[in-house]
Amino acid sequence: MTSTQSSTSGVNRNALIQWCMSSQLFSETLFTEAIARIYKEEEAAAQISLPAEVEEMNTALSPLSLQLRSCMDQRTGARLWALVNVTADKPFASATPYSATELGVLKALVELVFTSADGNYAVDLHTAIRAACSTTTAGTPLLATKKEAQEFLNRVNRDGWLGRGPHGECVIGSRALIELQSYLTDGFGEYARFCSLCNEMATCGSVCAHCDQSVHPFCADQILKSVGRLSCPKCHQPMADAPRFGPGEDGVSHNIADAPATQQEAREDGSADLSDIS
Repeated sequence: MTSTQSSTSGVNRNALIQWCMSSQLFSETLFTEAIARIYKEEEAAAQISLPAEVEEMNTALSPLSLQLRSCMDQRTGARLWALVNVTADKPFASATPYSATELGVLKALVELVFTSADGNYAVDLHTAIRAACSTTTAGTPLLATKKEAQEFLNRVNRDGWLGRGPHGECVIGSRALIELQSYLTDGFGEYARFCSLCNEMATCGSVCAHCDQSVHPFCADQILKSVGRLSCPKCHQPMADAPRFGPGEDGVSHNIADAPATQQEAREDGSADLSDIS
């Protein structure tokens, strides 16, 4: 690559970083379209590798304590991306449009949903509104009215920090799964589940009745397509009638005493592969 080509690539990469910053949360399809559009003047634009480009961008972003990260949609398998702040003591730092008051409410809501007693990682909308109104600082509510709480929930839903389940439940959003995974596993590890096939965090899916490992709905479909039946990626026992968790499901309560060791073991073992399932 000549110095001129290198300079052009640097300019285009900076433009791509600016696009990511303005987009905040975006699909992999939109990401690849943005790469093709921004690099259109380069002959090799069509040959750009997404993993290589992400690596180059993260190198450029490192001095800013920013990093491009992604998560898989647990039901469809589509990949979503976001720029996240990797400063350990600032887990909500990328939620910059929010005031300090609003960040306090967002933090309380994310924790409430993630630690839901039924293990579904969901709370009904009325519970979320009450929680938003009851979050206080020095005894003063951070959001004064239910209308303010509803408007705030709509806003964080649009921004991807929280989401809505099939019956209007308040659930963990894709932005939170991307940005807050370390915060949630470090602070609430006993509630964390990870898919045994892809090793990404799971807030909906099935749980093996034999070894307590979880499988995303999308990953379960991949297993079915590959081997013709649903079996656990870890212990290989049948999971056709496995209990389900997530919004609208019966739920799988967390065994708080055993969960940290079980989840740590799953993460240390790494993700399974479809070829390992029989």
